[in-house]
Amino acid sequence: MSRIVNCLRSFSAVRAVQGRMNSSAQVLRSGCGAATFGGSQVKGLSYIPSACHSGWRWREQIRRHGHGHSHGDDDGPTVKVTFIYEKDGKSVTVDGKVGMNILRVAQAHEVELEGACECSLACSTCHVILEDKLFNKLEEPSDDENDMLDLAFGLTETSRLGCQVTLTEDMEGSVFRIPSATRNMY
Repeated sequence: MSRIVNCLRSFSAVRAVQGRMNSSAQVLRSGCGAATFGGSQVKGLSYIPSACHSGWRWREQIRRHGHGHSHGDDDGPTVKVTFIYEKDGKSVTVDGKVGMNILRVAQAHEVELEGACECSLACSTCHVILEDKLFNKLEEPSDDENDMLDLAFGLTETSRLGCQVTLTEDMEGSVFRIPSATRNMY
């Protein structure tokens, strides 16, 4: 009998957690329709993404209202940047909006750069390799970024997390190499 009671208590606990999650989802959907995930604000959210964001339409959200760019300034300056896949040498040159981070620029142009933690500095899946000249121009990575980079596949002296590098006008023509694999511990 005690097993049945314990099982029912466990089931009740799970249902209570689910109820709290549903309440949180309603709060996130209320008001102006903005929601926050991993430090990123997204407007017009019609549903809450699952823990695995692979099915979520980030590109649509970024084009409409992603985090990492200036809000309301759709005609702002852009710079050309190139992403090179180390696994096959394929390169993609895109116009990145000044003020966006490299991860969001890549995602907005369907470049395969994962970003599992959605810019919350909790993974290394947006690891990119910079050219020496650009790496030396940027501020030193924070301790938190260095901790995540320690987990990155193919770490180099000029490695950075794409979510921590903000595109500026003087980055015109910059090249970002995407390692052939990632380690997702998130």
